[in-house]
Amino acid sequence: MSLSARGLLFCGCIWSFPCLLIITGCLKTAESQRQQKITQSIENQKTIGQAYSEFLTDNNGSYPKVRGAAGVGGKLGSGLDANGKPVPGIIAQLYGATTPEKYRPLNAYITNLKSFHDPADTGGGAYYVASAWEAFGNSYQPQVADDMFRVKRVLGEASEKKGSYEATSMHESEITKTSNKIIQGDWNWPYDRADAWHAKQGEARHIMLYADGHAAEFVFPPTDKMLKWITTPPHGKMPEPDPNYIWW
Repeated sequence: MSLSARGLLFCGCIWSFPCLLIITGCLKTAESQRQQKITQSIENQKTIGQAYSEFLTDNNGSYPKVRGAAGVGGKLGSGLDANGKPVPGIIAQLYGATTPEKYRPLNAYITNLKSFHDPADTGGGAYYVASAWEAFGNSYQPQVADDMFRVKRVLGEASEKKGSYEATSMHESEITKTSNKIIQGDWNWPYDRADAWHAKQGEARHIMLYADGHAAEFVFPPTDKMLKWITTPPHGKMPEPDPNYIWW
């Protein structure tokens, strides 16, 4: 190797080392920011969990009945997708975007409604919104009306037939095991797609709130498997929610 060639290699090493330091620093900063958002998300959901607990006390142990999943708390949503166009009216209603603040039952128990705004909320979902908080008024989605993904429904849906399973909220006496009973999670749970806010690429990591009031990160199985558990037979392959399973 010539002297000039060795010199070029040496210069390359000198210049690449600071670059590596910068790249490493950026990665550490990004991971630190991600962890901060996870911490805040957990705190948000624990605050919401306390609101659920107070609601149960005031309502003889019954969970809220809602007008759409987002309608459990938060603000009136814009109902707009990421391009600024209205999502279909039936979807805005189904998701709870159109539910006014005064009809969102947990708002009576939470002083700062931004507790319903996840710091990592970048929207997504089937109708591709830029932010679930802005579009629907709530970054978090509780299990409403139906059993899905091996999760037993928690909240009744006000638009369903009175007295039906879908319209009837869970009573706390039905929860035989609280530590693994899912109440709600990030809007896009349980999927592992790019819109999993707190996940690394291809990971179904979400912040979930449980019946005992704790909130924590949870990694669900791959989306392909979860889609098979979207409902029970004959339309799906979901086993009945089981308190003795990992979650229910």
